[in-house]
Amino acid sequence: MSIQAAIMMAGAVGLMISTVVLVRRRMLSVRYGFGWLAVSIIGLVGAPLLGTITSQARHLGFTATGFSLGVLIAFLGLICLQLSISLSGLSRAIQDLSEHAALVEHRLQELEQDAHGARGDDAERTRAELPGREVGWRA
Repeated sequence: MSIQAAIMMAGAVGLMISTVVLVRRRMLSVRYGFGWLAVSIIGLVGAPLLGTITSQARHLGFTATGFSLGVLIAFLGLICLQLSISLSGLSRAIQDLSEHAALVEHRLQELEQDAHGARGDDAERTRAELPGREVGWRA
């Protein structure tokens, strides 16, 4: 096993431990925790295969380090894409909730105005039924 594979496996174990700690402290959701655990397992399994893959990459003109960095950059791009999809879904949910809250607030204002108008009509009716008498409250 090469030093590069050993470093990669150590990083995968570190990622696995930190993911478990973050999930247990509720700083990371279980959903994303499973994703990062899968990444660390892929790192553990893929590290020994790195030597075989890099020897094949040399035939294509890549160095071992260049190939590893290319794979890492592609992987980070996929993570960014997945997080962007999640963020877009959350943004849509926030927009829907904001619109719903605005509609509920508007409806509440309408109901309060209707209730206020009905109380005003009752007060007028009471004044009309009691001619010459002042009613001591305000509607």
